Amino acid sequence: MDKAKLHLVVIPLLAQGHMIPMADLSLLLAARGARISLITTPLNAIRLRGVANVAADSGLPLRLVELPFPCADAGLPVGCENVDRIPREDLFTPFFKSLNLLAEPLKRYLRAEPPGPTCIIADQCMPWAIDVAGDLGLPRFVFQAPSCFFLLCTLNLARHNFYHSATNWREPFTVPELPDGVGRFQVTKLTAQRFFDWPGQDVVQRHVEKAEAAADGIVLNTFEALEPWCVQDYRRAAGKEVWPVGPVSGFHKDLAGKASRGSDGDYIYASGAAKWLEGRMQGSVVFVSFGSISLTRTRQMVEIGEGLEAMGRPFIWAVKQAEENEEARNWLSEFEERITERRGLVIRGWAPQAVILSHAAVGGFMTHCGWNSTLEAVAGRVVMVTWPHLVDQFLNERLAVDVLGIGVRVGVRWPAFHQWPEGDQGEVVVGREAVRTAVEKAMDGGKEGEERRRRVRELGDFAEKAMEEEGGSSFQNLNSFMEHAIKLTAQRSS
Repeated sequence: MDKAKLHLVVIPLLAQGHMIPMADLSLLLAARGARISLITTPLNAIRLRGVANVAADSGLPLRLVELPFPCADAGLPVGCENVDRIPREDLFTPFFKSLNLLAEPLKRYLRAEPPGPTCIIADQCMPWAIDVAGDLGLPRFVFQAPSCFFLLCTLNLARHNFYHSATNWREPFTVPELPDGVGRFQVTKLTAQRFFDWPGQDVVQRHVEKAEAAADGIVLNTFEALEPWCVQDYRRAAGKEVWPVGPVSGFHKDLAGKASRGSDGDYIYASGAAKWLEGRMQGSVVFVSFGSISLTRTRQMVEIGEGLEAMGRPFIWAVKQAEENEEARNWLSEFEERITERRGLVIRGWAPQAVILSHAAVGGFMTHCGWNSTLEAVAGRVVMVTWPHLVDQFLNERLAVDVLGIGVRVGVRWPAFHQWPEGDQGEVVVGREAVRTAVEKAMDGGKEGEERRRRVRELGDFAEKAMEEEGGSSFQNLNSFMEHAIKLTAQRSS
């Protein structure tokens, strides 16, 4: 079987931080000749329309497959089809349980749509795909959205019974069996949470572990030069083949392609941000964005804004629409009048992050340390100001600051809740002076600052080389993965 006969079914978790890299992976596979069915739902298909357009414009065999999302059957509000659309904390458990209801519609589609699929690539957080693959007799691979560093740390912690034996969520614990290149450090259950380490999700966590153990291999969105010791140790610990094929965002070379990631391909927003950046000094602009899920309380928003204003540098600040109650809107309006567009740009809603971080004028990135954002910072050669909010982000901060030496901590110690009750403006976690100080340190021209910039430039060069067709490690690993999938498919068929 050649690559053109591969029909890969790609199943991302319905969350922006997982859909974006799996859509990029789909484009990379389609560019090698494989036929791709990218599984989604009606609401999320709108967000992936830009990716579909990129595929169509390039003549790539990628198709969005829209499955109806069973909101009513799960007791969810209409339109609650993505993690960032969950309006209340008590709906998280129904949402993740409802994902299992996609299995039967998917099987019906795959059985009816010729030619049939040859294998499945499913997000780690979609463990029900093991049943789909089993019923259809297909090889199944797991896609891991976090860093390999996070995966290795949590796997070693789990094997030492950390998640069951540690009763105090703030008690420090030394991460065991890390390679020499990482060193020794301590975590707590709050700063080393896995995706389903919260009340009511024990069954899902066990299902995830079972599905990963039974997988035919693991695909990672990282590259070997970024965390080589972790990839080697994780491959041994997982006991199966692991392919680092990232950064998958490297598929996109131009403004339109980068703008398509995570939106409906709205080129206007992307070109507007790029235009604002034009003419500014290289490395002078700070970009602030905390991803698609975590929300900033109004009082904390004020502290961030005051800190940005006090530092006296140009900045772009992405503010989510869900963060804007009446008090926040009033303050933002006054803030924008004070700073004027010359000093700063506030983007309401979706921000073209990949476009912004790839611009030469951007030199600092205050980020929640999501893995997509971390990789985009590396690819853009931008130093990070780290403000982790939840799950893998605290370990990603450790990697960026302590191991890679490309970040400066803002000083967050514990996870933030991603939502809050209506009317609760919450406590201030980081004050304006800490915001200003961390940004100034990251942008500083001293010896430490120059070393951080040298390191991130070096890693950015490695990221670019990893995706090159001639000799790139990730390019070769993706080919190796496809050859492995072809071999397994042939074995299952016979």
